[in-house]
Amino acid sequence: MTSRFASISYRWIFATTVIPCTLGLFGGLGFQNSLGQDAPLKKALSIKSKQDVDYERPSEAVMAECVFAKTKDPAGFVVHHNSGRILRRFVDTNGDNKLDHWAYFNNGLEVYRDLDTNFDGRTDQYRWLGPAGTRWGVDPNQDGKIDSWKMISAEEVAYECFAAIRSRDGDQFNRLLLTSSELAALQLGDNLNRDVASRIQKALKGFEKMARQQKVIDRQSKFLDAGNGRPQLMAGGSFGNRRDLVIYDQASCFFESDKGNQIALGSLVRVGNVWRMVDLPEIVDPNKPLASGGAFFPLPQFGTTSTAAATTVTGENLSQLYDELTNLDKKLASAKGSQVQQLEKQKADIFVQFYLKTDDPKMKQNWLENLADSVAHSYQQGRFDDGLDYLGKFVATQKTSDGLDYVVWSSVFAEYGRANSSGTSKERESAYTKMISNLDKFQKQYPKSEKSADALIQLAVHDEVNSTDDVSSAVAWYEACLKRFPNSKYGRRSKGAIARLGDGKSGISFTSKQANGKPFNLAQIKSDIVILHFWETWCCPENDIKELARLAKKYKEELTIIGCNIEGPNATEGTKKFLEFLKAHPEITWIQLHEPGSVEDSPLAHELGISTEPAVFLLDAKGKLIEGNIGISNLEREIERQLN
Repeated sequence: MTSRFASISYRWIFATTVIPCTLGLFGGLGFQNSLGQDAPLKKALSIKSKQDVDYERPSEAVMAECVFAKTKDPAGFVVHHNSGRILRRFVDTNGDNKLDHWAYFNNGLEVYRDLDTNFDGRTDQYRWLGPAGTRWGVDPNQDGKIDSWKMISAEEVAYECFAAIRSRDGDQFNRLLLTSSELAALQLGDNLNRDVASRIQKALKGFEKMARQQKVIDRQSKFLDAGNGRPQLMAGGSFGNRRDLVIYDQASCFFESDKGNQIALGSLVRVGNVWRMVDLPEIVDPNKPLASGGAFFPLPQFGTTSTAAATTVTGENLSQLYDELTNLDKKLASAKGSQVQQLEKQKADIFVQFYLKTDDPKMKQNWLENLADSVAHSYQQGRFDDGLDYLGKFVATQKTSDGLDYVVWSSVFAEYGRANSSGTSKERESAYTKMISNLDKFQKQYPKSEKSADALIQLAVHDEVNSTDDVSSAVAWYEACLKRFPNSKYGRRSKGAIARLGDGKSGISFTSKQANGKPFNLAQIKSDIVILHFWETWCCPENDIKELARLAKKYKEELTIIGCNIEGPNATEGTKKFLEFLKAHPEITWIQLHEPGSVEDSPLAHELGISTEPAVFLLDAKGKLIEGNIGISNLEREIERQLN
């Protein structure tokens, strides 16, 4: 499900030999009993991940309770604990009798994958998943070291930068920097473009010297957290820029060390699914000014946080509060146990004071959101156990003040985030049920809030996914969203979902545009069976392409396949990625529609109110919906059933 549930933010050896790759390595064994000394079981659990990640590694005693079994579709092997939770899944996705996909789990959740995408027996991509984050590294020379990032969040960039300084690894840092082609794609104004290019060159030339000479971060230093706050938007047209930019302009991160605790990362900018650095990082010395400020929203002067930030507010001079906040963050970096709880509350109190003493409405809202984000995040990490009660009391005292919906919204997801990160399966289930209930309460309490539109969509998706044949409750949520927010993306998405769920049995129709720019009308397609395949490049594996190509060839007289690409989130980058993907896969010969924006923003996705990806729909000759969402591996069976 693509929703706020999936976007909750969590903070944070294959040996160097070639991975065992043939299925025959484990013998021709079928289902194994729970004998921990069975060779296939021990061998499966001995295979380690190529990159560093925290996953479940059973001891010898626990191993005796594990169960090893073969899988058929796709072929491979799976290991379960006797409690039922999955530990490993190693499979062959392209049917060549060689393993090419190694998945690792923690507490029953997949947290990491090693991938062999060119099927030569050696890994070339590495993905962190679920509570382990979003990183997706690419290793084209297959030496076990990541050469570039296909996906990485701002928080994970902060960690990678810290790790690069700690290990004095210039290559690890360089792959975080904005590339020349990415800089050109940002389409900055001339002056800003020159400044950013200069900063990147300074970072490239200066990192190894800085990392080598600094004495603050050593092998014992530990990464704690990113300190970026909220992202900022620089609208296209500002300072000669031709595109909107999403940035963190004074990003930072915190670490644990006897000699310091903060790194100033400078500016981070989002390019598609990756965040990029443009500055040489600096280890913060509270007694010295920083060498440079942000590239995109430069402060009036560089220096300590209190001096610079105090110039941005009106009303009472708040420099003392800035100093208190800075000192508090230093204490938190090394605090332990109950002291952490006390300091997090003090930090929340300071945010409240900022909110109450700031006159400017925009700054006031900024401090309100900082309060909500800080407390919710601390609660999720177990650092402020009374955090949700604290926010609840704050909302009660402010009553009808503007912006309180943001605080309540943050609270709705914090409890689920905490349970999903560290709770038992029962606790996660309970927290999810409570979150669904709280979403309903939220949309009633704040009926005009844009976040209520999000809540209504999530309630609808929940009922749709958990229903069998009766989708009336889901349709009711979609109808409420459409009525309340008709001109928003949520309203358009709801309208499409209603058409799919309510009118799908009588016939579906929509217009769009093809990859070549030509108009498309579904009503003009004349075929016994039509497949609609909604996809993005990240969720279109090689075996799916192979199967669709096979079906297109086998049923060329009876079947029409229509690919509906909704690559996102950035339209320009999405189109580029989509066209590159098509060029690399000439076997994709069927019709391709393309309207970027992902589930949330693509007009094509809105046509049917798509909620998950990939999504596959089967239509008959009259455009009637046969199957609302069917797996690609099950298509042929349903096609045969319809034809016969």
